[in-house]
Amino acid sequence: MDGAGPWRQLRSITLPMIAPVNQVLVLVLALRTFRDFETPYVLFGGSAPEQARLISVEIYQNSFQTFNFGLGSAMSVLLLVFLMLMTGAYLAITRRSRA
Repeated sequence: MDGAGPWRQLRSITLPMIAPVNQVLVLVLALRTFRDFETPYVLFGGSAPEQARLISVEIYQNSFQTFNFGLGSAMSVLLLVFLMLMTGAYLAITRRSRA
């Protein structure tokens, strides 16, 4: 684009070119957030405060600390289904906005 300033170049050229990479990056980071187990477990151990109780820590506690493997596996399957639905919805929305 001849004569375009830096802001116009960024908005019209650079950002549309990196949009597919950003789509994958946002998806991977969102999925990583749901499977994050190490951070709260290392910081708090088994007694995390209510604000730091992630679903992965809850699954671990139900499965391996209380030996309720049925509930832990059911929670894992429901988490998988939820993440698959959210991934499908995210991809559908981002593909529709690009087309």
